[in-house]
Amino acid sequence: MKNVLFVVDEKKMGGVSVLLEDILKNINTKKYNIDIMVLHNSGNYLNDLPKEINIIYGTPFFDVVDLSIKEILKTKNIIKILKKIYLVSLMKTSLIKNKIIKERKKCIKKHYDVEVAFKDGFCALFTAYGDSDIKYHWLHTDYSMYDCTAKYKKLFTKIFKCFNKIIGISKSVVERFQAKYPDTNCTVIYNLIDENKIKKQSNLDQINFDNKLNLISVGRIHNMKGYDRLIKVFNRLNKEKKLDDVYLRIIGDGPDMQLIKTMVKEYSLEDKIDIMGQKKNPFPYVQASDAFLMCSRYEPFGLVILEAMILDVPVISTDVASIREIMNEKYGMIVENSEEGLYHALLAIIENRKLLKKYKENLKEFKYDIRKIVKQIEDLLDGVTTC
Repeated sequence: MKNVLFVVDEKKMGGVSVLLEDILKNINTKKYNIDIMVLHNSGNYLNDLPKEINIIYGTPFFDVVDLSIKEILKTKNIIKILKKIYLVSLMKTSLIKNKIIKERKKCIKKHYDVEVAFKDGFCALFTAYGDSDIKYHWLHTDYSMYDCTAKYKKLFTKIFKCFNKIIGISKSVVERFQAKYPDTNCTVIYNLIDENKIKKQSNLDQINFDNKLNLISVGRIHNMKGYDRLIKVFNRLNKEKKLDDVYLRIIGDGPDMQLIKTMVKEYSLEDKIDIMGQKKNPFPYVQASDAFLMCSRYEPFGLVILEAMILDVPVISTDVASIREIMNEKYGMIVENSEEGLYHALLAIIENRKLLKKYKENLKEFKYDIRKIVKQIEDLLDGVTTC
């Protein structure tokens, strides 16, 4: 059996954690000895894994890996600030390699045949400077919109060459990554989604909404997700008296939570929009809704869109990088990536409810076959890198 290590920076709920959990529940884990390295023990996800999978944690050195300097300065925690300055100084020089090698020895007690840096950024450094036989790096980011390596391009140019293969979650993710790092060996493996799990979880709670037009969005409350412009669109529609029987629920948490709550209050939309916070199981709410909204400024894949379509819920999405790879307009609307695009889409479904009925009927034929994806992932773990 091969020893396999997946490396993530934290256990917070989000697309990366959900994807990793779904992968580990669908591949044949009895073929491998799988460990997950969590660089620092933050968050409460990755707790529902197959019993044979072991989680190990990094040393205190990695505590500030996923926090920006701006975020750390807000904490006014002198120790964290100094640790972040130290980390940045190491990354600006060649000394980060020696430090990672030293810290790996403290927390890793066996040799791995395959190691997967499963998140963009620092996880790639951790894996590249290890001694595993085969190394892969998973890309989840649209590098044309957000490049977490930009400040250290010289460093990452070198370390990306350490990987046997770099895997992007969509064609557009790979194309935009290779525009920044052309001399890299990349392939595409689409996100694996556990359809049975989603349908099962959607029925765990019985949610019944009233006869309004019930809209929902699920995602991290962050600038990239575009919730601020969605609230502005709702304000515009409310002024035009178009929201008499329309209600929006937003499920999620994140750094812009207070901003979004303040906007809802300032625009007097409390009776039109419910900011529900994070829910471990959002699927009953999604299934009970009439349409799913994704208003992101940029999105490398749009996992939530597939989840909604699996539950036969029509989608309205901004035209982000990979949307046309995973959805066609039989199942919803792909709109201009702007406030104006969102406004016209929402106005259309408010004034013509038959549109959503048509999309919902079409969704009965939607299938997302994960068998090919499972095979691609198992081939990688088996050391077959031809995909």
